[in-house]
Amino acid sequence: MTPHPASHDEAPSAPGRAPWASGEVAGTSNHRWLPVVLPPLIALLTLGLTFLYWQSEEKSARTKREQNFEVAADQIAYNLKDRMATYEVVLRGVKGYFEGSERIDRAEFQAYVRALQLQETRPGLQGVSLIVQFPGKALAAHLEDMRQRGFDQYAVRPPGERELLAPITHIEPLEGPNLKALGFDVLTIPPAKEALDRARDTGTLALSGSLTLMQNGTPGLVIYMPLYGVKADASTVEGRRLGLAGWVSAPFRLEDVILGMSREFDADIGLQITDSTPGGTTASPGTDGADPRAAAGTLLFSNLKTSAQEAGAPALQARRELELGGRRWTLQMSPQPGFALRFQDEGHHAVALLGTVLSLILAWFTWLLATGRERAVALARDMTAELRAARDDLESTLSAIPDLLFELGLDGCIYHYRSARSGKLAVPPEMFLGRRLSDVVLPEAAAGCRAALEAAHHTGYSSGHQFRLELGGTTHWFELSIARKESAVPGDEPRFIALSRDISKRKQAEARSHQLAYFDALTGLPNRRMLLDRMEHALVNAQKAAQVGAVLYIDLDNFKQINDARGHTVGDMLLMQVAQRLTQLQRPGDIVARLGGDEFVVLVHNVASDMESAGRAALLVAEEMRTALEAPYTIDTHLYSTTGSIGITLFPKRGEGVEDLLREADTAMYRAKDLGRNRIRFYEAAMQADVQERLALEQDLKKAQTLGQLAAFVQNQVDAAGNVVGGELLMRWDHPVRGNVPPSRFIPIAEASGLILRMGDWMIQQACETLARLQASGHELSLSVNVSERQFRQDDFVERVRHILAHTGANPAHLILEVTEGLLIENLDDTIARMTEIVQLGVRFSIDDFGTGYSSLAYLKRLPLYELKIDKSFVQDTPDDPNDTAIVQSIISVARHLNLRVVAEGVETRAQADFLVESRCECLQGYLFGRPEPLAAWLGRLTA
Repeated sequence: MTPHPASHDEAPSAPGRAPWASGEVAGTSNHRWLPVVLPPLIALLTLGLTFLYWQSEEKSARTKREQNFEVAADQIAYNLKDRMATYEVVLRGVKGYFEGSERIDRAEFQAYVRALQLQETRPGLQGVSLIVQFPGKALAAHLEDMRQRGFDQYAVRPPGERELLAPITHIEPLEGPNLKALGFDVLTIPPAKEALDRARDTGTLALSGSLTLMQNGTPGLVIYMPLYGVKADASTVEGRRLGLAGWVSAPFRLEDVILGMSREFDADIGLQITDSTPGGTTASPGTDGADPRAAAGTLLFSNLKTSAQEAGAPALQARRELELGGRRWTLQMSPQPGFALRFQDEGHHAVALLGTVLSLILAWFTWLLATGRERAVALARDMTAELRAARDDLESTLSAIPDLLFELGLDGCIYHYRSARSGKLAVPPEMFLGRRLSDVVLPEAAAGCRAALEAAHHTGYSSGHQFRLELGGTTHWFELSIARKESAVPGDEPRFIALSRDISKRKQAEARSHQLAYFDALTGLPNRRMLLDRMEHALVNAQKAAQVGAVLYIDLDNFKQINDARGHTVGDMLLMQVAQRLTQLQRPGDIVARLGGDEFVVLVHNVASDMESAGRAALLVAEEMRTALEAPYTIDTHLYSTTGSIGITLFPKRGEGVEDLLREADTAMYRAKDLGRNRIRFYEAAMQADVQERLALEQDLKKAQTLGQLAAFVQNQVDAAGNVVGGELLMRWDHPVRGNVPPSRFIPIAEASGLILRMGDWMIQQACETLARLQASGHELSLSVNVSERQFRQDDFVERVRHILAHTGANPAHLILEVTEGLLIENLDDTIARMTEIVQLGVRFSIDDFGTGYSSLAYLKRLPLYELKIDKSFVQDTPDDPNDTAIVQSIISVARHLNLRVVAEGVETRAQADFLVESRCECLQGYLFGRPEPLAAWLGRLTA
């Protein structure tokens, strides 16, 4: 068979070449653009995604840094304002001390300021001083007064004649640089004068602008508090100007204050403080005005350093305004280089770098695939292995994250979860899948979770929502952050990535800090800081709602004796039981707080709509608490008894703040104690003046005996024939300014302060010395001396009387000690034993003011008495008043049957004397027979 010749259209294949080779070459020539276009396109896409991730992480880091910086800035501003407030509290306390003292004694002032421990508790204060204002013409008298106080080198500086002078007369601590400030006229410093005038006109604390401190010649500031005279009308500016007596002040260096608060500030936050008071901007001391930081006011302090910022990123700055003592401080804060180091988290840089490398590798692989099939297959196989390794590495990294990760749908349905803590969950992890997030968390947190999911859906991201979960039987707090996951397929249901971070330790730390800051460590009650905050709110609400509230100030009676006798452990347990009783009685919304020691305050809201009804309701609340505190306390099987004195003040009152309310309630409480303890007293406006007057009288009375202002007077006692048979020693006080102070005013103060002990010993000494002189001149007269209950109950009272009798040589039979019936109410057996011991010395006893107290025939029979003194209230209406006449005759009859001598005091008319003589009264005393006269004159007349 002959073969056909080949067709002209079919060319023979080249030897050694595959039949499809020409077609492959042709295909390759048709796709030569792929290696040029596709790899760069893929590289740009993946690098863009990597950049977006890196940029997002950078933004998150900056946001976290900014949030932490704002929190630190707020803390600095709050702590600085709080420190200034403590300085104001110091000045208010010193002001109260000055206003309550008639004359400031240097040693007492030194002791008072030293007790404040300013250097330890309020670093930065140079001291506390008193500034007295007086006209220039009174300079000589002022210098003489200061030199009499012991300041021999004292002078008012700078010299020169001025209409008004305001030198520093007292400063503590009075040592070192503070000595330079003594006598300096602060009105000569313009910034100080402006602050002094502002304090005088407003009646409140005033802060000066920057000035040069006299102590060390460095820039500083001074705060002033005005002092007004007792009769000053502080309700008007004119009244405050006319009534100004001076100021209390406290200089300080702001740099020292900041240094003392360094532990309270973030060390990596730079601070600049500028005095930006309107109308008060001046160049900073030591600057030429070119410093841009001081352009807006007076630069007071700055420790700002240049902080490194990211390229193109705005510098972090914080600005806060503080109103302090009538001036405005502007605080500018910037992070220092150390602050940024805290937030350097390089993790996202590594991920971004990895993404960049993978992008380039992917582009390279694309190029390889486009340029060679065989090589592409091999490389693709290697690439797959690397991608799997990267996936596994990313998987292990995600598994190492301690936070809970969820993938959610828009309805909150959980599609996927991941966490290294899944073993601590209360239920198996698989139970979360297919359930909604709102079904997993507690019901009260479900609404917040839904809101966070909605916010992430609309804005792409939400964070900060906190909720609780039960993990392993323990309550844990979590912070939820949700980010929207972009879908690669348009129209797909949106998905979200939720990260739940465990913040339990942070919540516990916050709870501990809040507990320490606002609650008493012993009783768990709110402390003074929280009480003042709640009182501010209560005062504002009461004014808005036209409702009256009440503040009850409770102080335990005789708590110190229990604490000293049984120890602080028993005292603390007693305080805890008191707190428990008060808490059980409080109404919903009311506050029971402990101020410290044995002092408690109850804040009662919305008692009534008017003051009268509120007073009755507050009294009922106080009575219920007083009754509850009376019940015995059981501590370690022992019973202890204490009571409470309660002071009440109502609010709101015009122009009164929370400190005024506390002061009023405290004053009322002390009045309740003065009335015998375990009582309730309302605050009255006169109480404050009475407290200040009592304090001034007590200060003067301390010096009265040393200065010879106290004197012994005698009033005659006569028999029925009018012959002098003795006398009663009476104490008189002649004050150089107050004049003759009646005993009814100073004796109660001496009793309360304990001064009566020294005064009583002195009177017995005077009586015994007088008796000795009468005996030497041949006169057998008796002398009566009043003995207070406090003096009588002294442990060594009997020994004191024995010593005075032995030292003076007086006949004890002529010494009569007068006691009141109140002495017999408590511890009658002990009283009888002590009186018997003194009677054995030869001394005799008399019951003074008989018939006005707890008169009882039972104790008359038991007591070793010598005489009874009929009170003048019964004598003054005899013989005209039949009731008083019957009482006097009855007392005389009882005394005669008990063999007791009777002395009638207050006899002023002849009719009264005749009636008493007819009634067989043995001894008479009163103005009819002579007024009280000085002891020396009385003794001189008898012995002449």
